Amino acid sequence: MSKSMTLEDHFTRLHPVRPEHEAARLLWQERLGPELSAREDERKAVINRAVMHTVATAAFITALVFAAIIAFGFQTIFPFGIFAGIVATFIACAAVWMPVFTMKSQTKQLVVGAACEPFGFTYQTLHQDFSGVSSLRSLGSWVNANRSVVFSKTDDAPTPAFDRLKAVGLMPTYDSRKFEDLIEGVRADAAFTMVECKLTQQQGSGKNRRTVTKFQGLLLNIEYPDRFLGRTLLARDGWWSWGRKNGMQEVQLVSKELEDAFTVYSTDQVEARTLLTPDRMERLIALERHFKGSKLRGVFEEGHLTIALEAKDQFEAGSIFKPLMDPARYIETLTEIGLICDLIDGFLTREWYKDKI
Repeated sequence: MSKSMTLEDHFTRLHPVRPEHEAARLLWQERLGPELSAREDERKAVINRAVMHTVATAAFITALVFAAIIAFGFQTIFPFGIFAGIVATFIACAAVWMPVFTMKSQTKQLVVGAACEPFGFTYQTLHQDFSGVSSLRSLGSWVNANRSVVFSKTDDAPTPAFDRLKAVGLMPTYDSRKFEDLIEGVRADAAFTMVECKLTQQQGSGKNRRTVTKFQGLLLNIEYPDRFLGRTLLARDGWWSWGRKNGMQEVQLVSKELEDAFTVYSTDQVEARTLLTPDRMERLIALERHFKGSKLRGVFEEGHLTIALEAKDQFEAGSIFKPLMDPARYIETLTEIGLICDLIDGFLTREWYKDKI
């Protein structure tokens, strides 16, 4: 979208039009826009300080490396001396970029939180608070005060989605997990939680040891007013195989296109086909398409619909290196939240919900 587009231009492009959009427009005009505008000078100053410090530090360490090369010869210094210089620059500059990270986190909280508000939802970044960290000394003090957090490999799961997906074999093995961007609320009389999750695992040994991302994406849990009669699992075709376990059988979907795209197993064939109608499956595909995701999978069990979607970082509310007043930050988040609403509405406002299966 062009930077010259006005707020009204952005809202005109929002589709579909939702009743919450009018409140969202007023919220931007009366509160969010002025707040972001007031922070713009601070954003520039924080980034300039970090850049200037980094440039000066890099120049100083580069001079030291060249002096070492002149004194001891290139063959002696290369490659370990140059690598050491890069590492030293990174360590020396890490703390001065903390205020930039803090401002990025605060901007996300403002923008995404404001976008959630007209829908009656709440948002938390789940980021650590690095306020006051701007030097190596203050960073050291923060680490000492938060040692249990820094050295922990596991965050508490802020949604039941993780444990439910793990219990049915829809999450990979991992060594550590991290969560951020928690959205909670009620839609169509159903409580839901959604969070971003990243699972990592150490592979190899010695010099070949590396950290591998096993999963990065969104976890969504929707609480239904009634319990399901059976258990139904679905996943994108081609990467996952459940097999005929625990009385589950493969479900034949009514659409050949969906049949080729998804693998579905259930303990109740009738309920599974009632749940996974073509229009509802299209809601899932639309969510996947917008978030540029893959390997969508989920489980219907007891009173919950739980979904995992592998995707890169979402709900970022734009770059901290761009002006804060760009309405595109807000509009993109409203669009993402709208897709979640579409998915919940599609599963909870149909005849099967009203009449009870």
